[in-house]
Amino acid sequence: MQRFRASDGAELAYLQQGSGNARLLFVHGWQADHTVWEDVISGLGPAVQSVAVDLRGSGSSNGACGLCNLERFAADLRELVDALGIAPVVVVGHSMGATVALRLAVDAPETVSGLILIAPVPASGAGFSLKDADYLRATAGDPVAARKWLSGMFAGEPDATVLDRLCVAAGKTPRDAALEGFESWANADFAEATRTISAPAIVVAPERDNPEMYQRKVAALLPNAHFVLLPDCGHYAILERPGEIVTIIGDMQDRMIGPA
Repeated sequence: MQRFRASDGAELAYLQQGSGNARLLFVHGWQADHTVWEDVISGLGPAVQSVAVDLRGSGSSNGACGLCNLERFAADLRELVDALGIAPVVVVGHSMGATVALRLAVDAPETVSGLILIAPVPASGAGFSLKDADYLRATAGDPVAARKWLSGMFAGEPDATVLDRLCVAAGKTPRDAALEGFESWANADFAEATRTISAPAIVVAPERDNPEMYQRKVAALLPNAHFVLLPDCGHYAILERPGEIVTIIGDMQDRMIGPA
């Protein structure tokens, strides 16, 4: 892992791999880290330049000080991309990470050449019931509760190794950081601002994970969005169907920047 110091002094971790004209920034979801992207990045191969970050409060960045909210996450990504000299990038975000990608595209459009949003939390918030919100908050800092929650994020029974990987990542997320992040993305309120995003976007909706919401609350607001339904797949499509995610990324590359 490489290290990056943000403008507020927080030291963040990221993994940079590959080379070539295609420049991709991978952003994980809540209580996850960069390891959720291993299969996808491996499938893309070394000819693609990829940067997978551990957001502050997650993974190897779990000791980072400062706020853990969408605005700060997006600012960190902007600073990292600028420091690496790789702007503009295609931002590939999963779940909360897709919301961070939308925030970045609104706040720093010059940084983003495209968006691939997989099971994205809408910029209008998650719309959880009080019961569901309390259930998710209870997973923070509780390994047993987190494993039960994560095991339900797949269309079928998850592979034990894959589930273990997710649980290890969740275990690295301090409870206070997880809860602060949760309140930010679960109650996000910048949906109208996403209408200004001109970058091309692909919204990937797993069939078993409320695709109608992704169409209506995310894709419909983006001026240049393409909606893709991923059949027979759960929220963690990036782990269930990494090969299909690689294909989708390749389609975006072909349209925007040509072969790597």
